[in-house]
Amino acid sequence: MTMLTEKFDAYGDVLPDVARDEREAARTASVVLSRIGQYAFWLLVIVIVSARVIYYPANPASEFPSAKAAVHAAVR
Repeated sequence: MTMLTEKFDAYGDVLPDVARDEREAARTASVVLSRIGQYAFWLLVIVIVSARVIYYPANPASEFPSAKAAVHAAVR
């Protein structure tokens, strides 16, 4: 048994295939835009993390000459 692939409007008339093709094109465009958005997001994440690694020290304790200076900075 096969499924009926024709679509009908509210009055029982068969909908033209043109509308179905436009829906498929819109869906394809939506998928493409979604992918572009995902790639842009992850590219931004990589840029931000890379900038953090390059421009800021990995060990904040190395900024202070002694533990007393670190405690003083934390208390302020």
